[in-house]
Amino acid sequence: MRNSEVNVSLEAALSDTRLKRYLRDSGGLIDAALSLYERNARLAEAFYRPLQSLEVCLRNNLSRELAARYGANWFLNGGPPLEADAVEKINYAIDDLRRSGRAPTPGAVIAELSFGFWVMILARKYDANLWRSTFAKVFLEGGRRMARQPVHNRMDAIRNFRNRVFHHEPIYHLNPQQVHDDIIQAIGWMCPHTAAWAWEHSRVPHVLANPWPP
Repeated sequence: MRNSEVNVSLEAALSDTRLKRYLRDSGGLIDAALSLYERNARLAEAFYRPLQSLEVCLRNNLSRELAARYGANWFLNGGPPLEADAVEKINYAIDDLRRSGRAPTPGAVIAELSFGFWVMILARKYDANLWRSTFAKVFLEGGRRMARQPVHNRMDAIRNFRNRVFHHEPIYHLNPQQVHDDIIQAIGWMCPHTAAWAWEHSRVPHVLANPWPP
């Protein structure tokens, strides 16, 4: 349990900048702010599994369609009409693998590419040459193919949220219940069974219902 001495040490360790929002939302009381910080950390931890499920599902679905259309080495053979920023991310992933002594096999490169890369290739500039020919079949709602823009908007919003989680920023004020619903729904666009599995194993509903440690 924390006491006043621990609170003083934590305030110094975490910094005024990081605690600014927590203090503001806690009336300037450091003990309440640290409790809110702990609550936020529990919530961020709980989001790891549904975010992981979405990221893996997205990259595997998109890479499978790219491989089917352009070959297993699509990331090297110049087949997909990728622009310079996407190619740069691929080259960085390959270089990173080689620096760590790992071969840039298709599976390794796909896993190494960031979530941002997969969201990027759903953007408007790829509507005519990748979305319509390659990715549109991946995303279904009510049995019907979806338009690209709502898919990209959702994935990009989740990407921003994911970055906040992984950079240890506050998320408790961002309607986490709705974000969780959005993540599960986005997985369901690609695979309803995976969405059901992700929801079943997610701790987010439990943490939202029990926000404070016992």
